[in-house]
Amino acid sequence: MKEFLSRAGRTFEVKNVDEDLDAYNDLIGRGFRAVPVTIIGGTAAIAIRGFVEEALRAALDGLA
Repeated sequence: MKEFLSRAGRTFEVKNVDEDLDAYNDLIGRGFRAVPVTIIGGTAAIAIRGFVEEALRAALDGLA
């Protein structure tokens, strides 16, 4: 995931749900129980579970 986002020229923040209770609670609050989950965007964020390149590209293109 990090390599994909770096190649796409996107900045990102990594959160470790094993070490960050707020990140864990955010993940659970969004209805996810497994990682990785990529959150793209701000207020109307898109959450993508796993590495689905087509969905990630579409979401990133929507930000441009």
